[in-house]
Amino acid sequence: MASIYPPQDLQSIAALFPHVDIDVISSIVRHELPGVEIYKLDSRRILESTWNIVEVSVEDSTVSLRAAPFAIETYPTLDSLLVPLNAYFSILCVEGLSKGQSALLPCHFFRYSSHLVKIAAQYEWKAVLSYHLASFTRRCKEMRKGDYAGWGRVDMDLMEEFLVPNQKKRPYGTVFSASSACQSWELIYP
Repeated sequence: MASIYPPQDLQSIAALFPHVDIDVISSIVRHELPGVEIYKLDSRRILESTWNIVEVSVEDSTVSLRAAPFAIETYPTLDSLLVPLNAYFSILCVEGLSKGQSALLPCHFFRYSSHLVKIAAQYEWKAVLSYHLASFTRRCKEMRKGDYAGWGRVDMDLMEEFLVPNQKKRPYGTVFSASSACQSWELIYP
C-alpha cells in the first residue's frame, strides 16, 4: 500500500522516525519538548547510559533517580546538537507542511542550522549552547502561536547576552574584532 504524503497523524509521522518515541513526537508537534531533551531524537545515542536517569538495582530491589546530565554534558560538541536538532526540524517540517505551513518552512530551519555552525566557529561552545537553548525556548513559544519564521531570524539580544562576551581567542591571543561579531549576526541571511 502506498503511503500518504504528507502524513496526516502522529502514527504516520512516527513511521518516518521509527527510532523516536511517539510521545516525543507528540511533544514536538505541540511545541512542548524542552530544548535540552532533543537528544531523544539522536539515533546514535538513544541507548547510551548517560540518558538513563533511573537506576534500578535488582540485587537490593531499589529504584533511585540520579541527576539529569547538564546540557554541556549532553551536547559537548556541535554535531551532538545538530544531529538531533535536524531530526527535530524534519518532524516539524513533515507536520507543519501537512497542516498548511508555507513551503518555505524548511528554509527557516536551514538558516538556523547554518547560523549555529557559523557562531560555533566564532564563539565558545558553552556560550553557543546557552544561546541555542534560550533561542529554542523563544521559538517554541512562537510556534505555539503558529509562527515558525523565527528560526530564520537572529536573536540579537541573546547574541549580545550569551555570545559577544565569549568570543573564541584567535592564535596569538587576539579575539575576533567587533566588525566580525557584527558580521556573524548577519551571516544567517544570504
